[in-house]
Amino acid sequence: MVEAPQSGKAAEGTIISCERCRRRKIKCDRRRPCARCQKAGTACVLSGTGEKQRPVPRRHVQALESQIAALDAFIQKLASSTASERDEMLADYNSRAASRKPSLDRAQEPIDAVEPTTSPQSEITEARARAGQLRSLSARPATQFFGGTSAYQLHVSEEASVLFDDEPDTTISGPALHRTSTASITSPDSLSFEYPPHHPVCRQLMTTFFKQSYYYNMYVYREWFLRDWDAGAGPYYSEVLLYSMCALGARLSEDPEFYALASLFMDQSQALLLQTLEKPDLTTLQSLIMLGYLEIGQGKASKGWLFCGMAFRLAHEMGLHLDPNNWTSNKGLVDREIFRRVYWTAYVADKQLSLHFGRPPALYPHESDVRNTIRIPYPPEWESLLDTYISTGTSATAYEDGIALVASLVYQIELSKILHDMIVDVFENRHQNATVAATAAQRVHVSLTKWLSELPGKLHWNQWTVGQVPSYVLHLHMLFHTAMTILHRPPRHLFHTANIAQSEDVEICYASLSAVLRLITSYSRHYRLADLPLDFVHILSSAAGTVLMKRFFDNSAWTDSDVAKPLATLLGAMEEIQRVWPCVREIKGSIERAMQTETQGTPRGQMDIGMSMDIDLGPVVNFAASPWTAGEELELPEFESGVPAAGASDGTTPDLGLLLTDDFLTGQFEWDTLALP
Repeated sequence: MVEAPQSGKAAEGTIISCERCRRRKIKCDRRRPCARCQKAGTACVLSGTGEKQRPVPRRHVQALESQIAALDAFIQKLASSTASERDEMLADYNSRAASRKPSLDRAQEPIDAVEPTTSPQSEITEARARAGQLRSLSARPATQFFGGTSAYQLHVSEEASVLFDDEPDTTISGPALHRTSTASITSPDSLSFEYPPHHPVCRQLMTTFFKQSYYYNMYVYREWFLRDWDAGAGPYYSEVLLYSMCALGARLSEDPEFYALASLFMDQSQALLLQTLEKPDLTTLQSLIMLGYLEIGQGKASKGWLFCGMAFRLAHEMGLHLDPNNWTSNKGLVDREIFRRVYWTAYVADKQLSLHFGRPPALYPHESDVRNTIRIPYPPEWESLLDTYISTGTSATAYEDGIALVASLVYQIELSKILHDMIVDVFENRHQNATVAATAAQRVHVSLTKWLSELPGKLHWNQWTVGQVPSYVLHLHMLFHTAMTILHRPPRHLFHTANIAQSEDVEICYASLSAVLRLITSYSRHYRLADLPLDFVHILSSAAGTVLMKRFFDNSAWTDSDVAKPLATLLGAMEEIQRVWPCVREIKGSIERAMQTETQGTPRGQMDIGMSMDIDLGPVVNFAASPWTAGEELELPEFESGVPAAGASDGTTPDLGLLLTDDFLTGQFEWDTLALP
């Protein structure tokens, strides 16, 4: 930035010396312009931000070196090819470049005719797109799909699959008068809710939400929500959103009486939600995301998935995927920025849930032209609202670092853009050959390491960081290391592949596991783990999966320190958060049962692909684990009138067998063969 001397204007202070003084190695008074430049009559040039530059991370350098080596090999192969081969290679290279902007139309493209590579790395990368589980629900004639990125990809034991009760008890224990059903409050006569919006209980739970959970749910614009709630009406407040926040606040509360109210507020919020769906507004979308997360966290995955899907559809209906500057309206700058923030936070939620379940995303970047969100200045009344409703006697600057908070959101959005590429190009793109998949995985790896290296100082963390770090910064780094683990962990059916245990992918998983364990320890030292959002379940699951993978590769016992110590940390964290997110009990219970089984005499080395993490689930169908090839006939259980055939004589549910997605999802397998509803 160049600043010419301006007469008649007082010089402003800076934190860095100007370029001229630094080049001449003379002392600069760090004014704008500085006295020496002003005396010399030259321009006073400043460069940089003054922040101490960190060395480039070794991981990012290695990723770039790998990318350059791959490009060098491609050029050498190109030089030694014939003209026809060269044209074919260049055409294939152009298709890879086009894949960097994922398109929904790619689902219609035929499978690439280029013969896939047979290298181990390409085989592993290609297998990631085939990984997943198809679960048969024993409570109703339906199935649920969980892909390769899902939180349920754990390699526990080789014996029979771990089964769970068909209808787990995820309700909240409390007084009978608080156990209100949705049906009982959907009629107009039942809408006289016992806790009106300004009731002290609502106010306390709202305060709990903003103190403990707002940093992870920034699709709600806190300052103007409080302004409108205080006034009793406004575009950023509604009762359905308030009661959704109260439900989450009740879940987070350590007071048993407040905790028992969570189901009551959820029921009330959903009853009001049904009435707003005909004429939804921005608060409807926000409520759907929050309620969807709550339902998933309580073990009602299908309902939560549908709620969030409705929110993402509403984002399109409301035009949030188009930048507000595209429209001629009387909306102010703050209103436009709020719309951008809601869209991008919905985008983040979409990627989090897509990873959690291993399913395709709903929001695609090429469909949107929304600008990146920026920090919104605090409104004039924020000090008063903060003092009245959140933290008495605290100034806005003392309460939080607004710059770091918004920066964490901005960089989480950037991380989510990379995660989108990972999901659609590596895990959910089944219409490409192994070479293209390996290239996409390498590109995502480089993007992740570049993202980490570019974090500003306020968001920096490493294993040598001392002192208290903001909770949202620690959470941001947990998300990054979980993404690295998901990208690099080998599919479970390749665990027996030679040299897989010594591969670079596995080493990266181990490094990320170590970082996650340190982050959890640092977080628990200053904050409550139970305050972390739903994605912490996935973070714990991925870390536990890495520990179990290491146990398998090393043929270790559960009591070995390399297994027992990290599992104790992870299971302890699961124990702490299961009160807020009961769905983690599935993961925790499966690990504990596997440990108990070995204690009772199961051989240590017997580990297999099969594992069920069902809620109301029956058998699990593992993709990509079967030797089935195209042309062979699969034996599937008979279905009659959409209902699975009766079980075996011993009363067990019939196993659907093992499926392979390689050809199923390219059109050779008919889903209605299973008579799914």
